[in-house]
Amino acid sequence: MIRLIVRSKRDSDALRAMLENYLPSWNAEVVTLKGARKEKILDKIDEVIDPNRFNIVLLGREDSEIAKELSLKTPINVIVHVIPRARVRNTRLRHMKAELDRAKAQIRAWIAWNEETPYFSKKYPVKIEPPDDPFFAWGLWWSTLGLGKPSRKAFLIFKRAKGFHEIYSKGKVVAMAEFPDEAPPTVTPLGGVEGFDLWKSIELSRDFLEKLEDVTVRTISPCEEAVVPWSAGKDSTAALLIAKKACKKVYAVYVNTGVDMGMNELYVKVLSEKLGINLIEVYAPVRDNIAVRGLPKREERWCTGLKLEALEKAIKELGVKTIIVGDRDAESSSRSDRWAERNWEGVGKVKAPLKLWSAAHVQAYLLWKGVPINPLYPSGFYRLGCYVCPFLRGYEKELLRKVKIARLGAVEEFLEPFLSS
Repeated sequence: MIRLIVRSKRDSDALRAMLENYLPSWNAEVVTLKGARKEKILDKIDEVIDPNRFNIVLLGREDSEIAKELSLKTPINVIVHVIPRARVRNTRLRHMKAELDRAKAQIRAWIAWNEETPYFSKKYPVKIEPPDDPFFAWGLWWSTLGLGKPSRKAFLIFKRAKGFHEIYSKGKVVAMAEFPDEAPPTVTPLGGVEGFDLWKSIELSRDFLEKLEDVTVRTISPCEEAVVPWSAGKDSTAALLIAKKACKKVYAVYVNTGVDMGMNELYVKVLSEKLGINLIEVYAPVRDNIAVRGLPKREERWCTGLKLEALEKAIKELGVKTIIVGDRDAESSSRSDRWAERNWEGVGKVKAPLKLWSAAHVQAYLLWKGVPINPLYPSGFYRLGCYVCPFLRGYEKELLRKVKIARLGAVEEFLEPFLSS
């Protein structure tokens, strides 16, 4: 899925050493520009770009003058990143790993503004750190963050590290928000937040989204048949659409725990009919085990094992060897370090085509394709799943108390102890 491009053989040797030490599971191809320097890089780049993959060009500071022009003259599947050393090979391996992480994150920050409306457009240079992830917020997010009454207009949030978020309006940071695990979010206004028409943003981003879809589909093609673990969340839904575009036959497996937010089950059933998806629903006995083992805890997530066991059994029964997932780098450092393809022992090959996408890319892509987003997102939830999940934050617990559709089908004898815990 990713091709790494450096200037010279000595740079490639250093990069391979870093991969061997820090990312041994990676199967990335490393190619060179045959030692080309500065302007000559522009002449060489077309020879090494792979149109069927995302290409990351790592340059040293001595070639920084050409980096911006190189970035703007290449398609969106080419990411150009300058390492703050004269040459790539002059970088310590652990620093090279950090710079590769920054390079992979860069595409998530390619956002321009048309007055009050943000849209996706290739930019350079871009400052972004690996945990940073932009997403669009609308609906109850306005009132959850104390920014105004619920509205169909959207605003842009950049999720940063350690629960800190930046809220943007007209290209500027106008508020800072902190999302503690247990307490309600705190917001520090720096200016007024003006919403924008999300559909206008999608229209302005149409060309970018078309190209993003095309290259993402290419990364998993050709594909005869595949199975997609479908949680009803935005990422797995987008992965499902990509799989449908790339593969001749697609199955979706939804694992119902018995304590899933009821809207999730309803969402997959309605949407699978609309999209003509081969939906397979299986049961993981989380609900049955709560009476015996108590509610899952962060330090004791026995529920995850039951869900994986049910999913694995369903995939094995199907006999499909390609599993397409919605994993994205921005979700965690462990997912970022994981290669885009990996073997699931005894089950098949797992592919993660959305690896470099942002949450905003996913949201815009679904709406552009005419696929409704799970209503729990505009209700204020960032992550979906079980209504007794120990990783729900304090403000999401409050939403469970107030938002009726979030409690759809909930068992009160489980929900109430969870909310009061």
